[in-house]
Amino acid sequence: MRTNISLEEALNILLNENSQTEAIHVPLLDSLGSVLAEDITSDINMPPFDKSPLDGYAVCSDDIKTASKKVPVTLKVIDFVPAGHVSSKKIKSGEAMRIMTGAKIPEGADVIIRFEDTEFTEEDVRIYTPLNPNSNICKLGEDMKVGDIVIEKGTVIDSPEIGILASLGKSFVKVYRKPRVAILSTGDELVDIHDVLTDGKIRNSNSYTIAAQIKKIGAKPLMLGICDDGIEDIKEKLKTALSWADMIITTGGVSVGDCDLIKEAFQQLGAEMLFWRVKMKPGTPIAVAKYDNKLIFGLSGNPAAAYITFEQFVRPIVLKKMGKQKYKLMEVESILESEFSKVSSQNRFVRANTYYKDGKYYTKFPSKHSSGVLSSLSGTNSLFYIPSSTGPYKEGQKITVQLLNYSEVLK
Repeated sequence: MRTNISLEEALNILLNENSQTEAIHVPLLDSLGSVLAEDITSDINMPPFDKSPLDGYAVCSDDIKTASKKVPVTLKVIDFVPAGHVSSKKIKSGEAMRIMTGAKIPEGADVIIRFEDTEFTEEDVRIYTPLNPNSNICKLGEDMKVGDIVIEKGTVIDSPEIGILASLGKSFVKVYRKPRVAILSTGDELVDIHDVLTDGKIRNSNSYTIAAQIKKIGAKPLMLGICDDGIEDIKEKLKTALSWADMIITTGGVSVGDCDLIKEAFQQLGAEMLFWRVKMKPGTPIAVAKYDNKLIFGLSGNPAAAYITFEQFVRPIVLKKMGKQKYKLMEVESILESEFSKVSSQNRFVRANTYYKDGKYYTKFPSKHSSGVLSSLSGTNSLFYIPSSTGPYKEGQKITVQLLNYSEVLK
């Protein structure tokens, strides 16, 4: 078992061990946020016919080539073509048809003139501007053609992809299954959130924080509740969860001490210990094991430490298991609006609030940084990584921060 390893080594170990979930078929809307497990090839031309992109008049370009503000061209209106309908008539010289957005271009027409650029009655239309052939026409197959790969395997399905799949008649989609992640909190001091607090007890916030982080990135959290500091109880919970979960996350019980039993439980279960303790703060005592190709994470019981180690190590593994190609946190250069007044004795992650203004990012630190403090995580959207033996950092200095929530940065 490796101990006291670097951040980079820990992440490389995890990425090399991680296996992807299998591909499954899900209803179209249920595929949102999933990763496509096959190339999507179009079996139709889209649009399936030449169509109008606007409301106006279908005309022949030869009829209007002499049109001008002073000498407009007047054409006879012979039909009206709403969307979803096809005219049985053919436009001849000197004729026009009123047409609506999405309607099929009538035979004989090669130009659509906008309503705004005409004067019209029920019987005729006056046109003041010449247009080249095929102006204002969406051509057959302009969007996609038969045989085109319109969405590639590995694409994360968002709203546009849903629309494309719907246009191709895909009511079910082949995607990589979203991982099932079991969460177990350990510690005699813990009670559930609906329980009354008694002396020496605290509520189990970690399971809910971790579950929210899992849900936020698109996986499926399943909370196992609380387990006391008894190794047989811990082993039984883990063994049961391993029969159905793709991954397990525990919080608490990984530090050095008589009641810290997670590592021992992992080993007695028959799991291979990959590493214990990473050179970082908070979250040093992280333990990770592998059982039957399933990873078991033991995170610190301190709320901020559990939160930050999840973002650094669990998040990328869950995303990769889901089939995603991009799983690293986005990094940006920012201007520090706070101070870190000492040389850091070890690698450290400082929670931060970053915002965007006038083309630049700015970062502030909250007043509380203890690994046991949960409240100062609220309102933060980024992490500042301070390598060992660096610092101090002064106000106005340029730094690099990891963004936890990019949309919040832009507010």
